Amino acid sequence: MSYLFCRVQRKKRQRHLMIWFVLACTLVVITVASLFLQKEFIYRFFDLSTHVQALDLPYHVQELVPFKQPVDYFFNLLSWFGWLFLKILVSFIGAFLLLSWMKKFKFFQQRFQAWTQRILAWIIAFILLWSSLSYIQYDWKDETKQAYQQWMSYQNNIVESQIAQDLQQANISSTEKAYVLAQVALLHQPIDRKTANVYVNQLIVAEKNNPIQFKQYDFKPEQLWVMQQQLYGKSITSITQPLDLRAQQAERISQIVNVILWGLIVLVVALSTILYVLAKQLKNRHMRINQKLDVS
Repeated sequence: MSYLFCRVQRKKRQRHLMIWFVLACTLVVITVASLFLQKEFIYRFFDLSTHVQALDLPYHVQELVPFKQPVDYFFNLLSWFGWLFLKILVSFIGAFLLLSWMKKFKFFQQRFQAWTQRILAWIIAFILLWSSLSYIQYDWKDETKQAYQQWMSYQNNIVESQIAQDLQQANISSTEKAYVLAQVALLHQPIDRKTANVYVNQLIVAEKNNPIQFKQYDFKPEQLWVMQQQLYGKSITSITQPLDLRAQQAERISQIVNVILWGLIVLVVALSTILYVLAKQLKNRHMRINQKLDVS
């Protein structure tokens, strides 16, 4: 009776160690993903970005848009993180629930006797649930985004795009046209740097020649900053240069977060290794005890 009790306790400890090991590994994956995403997220928190993310239209140009304005891309990022959290939560918990439900069938009971088989089954269930949620996420088509892409799309020359043709027919200043088309060129896949450079240079000249009139266009300074950074790697005009301080703050925070995440990765990897070694030792000890009992 005492032997059976000890055996059950050893198995329980081993199972708990493996659960903590899986949790630690999941945390490592999340932390590594955060390592690559945190910089863009922090920059967007400061209303900046490392590259042009969305089309910003001046007030006069907005009248040409035959559909609603896109959602702010910081909100889109929060939505993306929301989906990420949902997928991790549902996949992690759902995999355990799915595994416990499968154990009710005799077919799976026979195959889930070893903890390695249960871990493998849990990983497969996690991947299946994650893939299903990812399919739902990306199958949720954003009609507004598609409409903008179609409005801005062109093959060889930006004048082929519908937005360029609409701007050509509209009673809009050349500076406003340059502001919009520079963004279109930078949003093009692949990036049309040559065309973007022409229009951004036009904006720089316009601001230097008549800064008072340029401010009246009410262009978004953050968008001008992003365009200059993406093309030249620095702020050139008087409107964008004050934003360098904000960018430096974002970069400083990003570096601190980067160090914290790396420290967390090292800590969790070390913890995962310890948990795995302990679980392995417990398993080997369990096997040795069983072998001794079989011999005796």
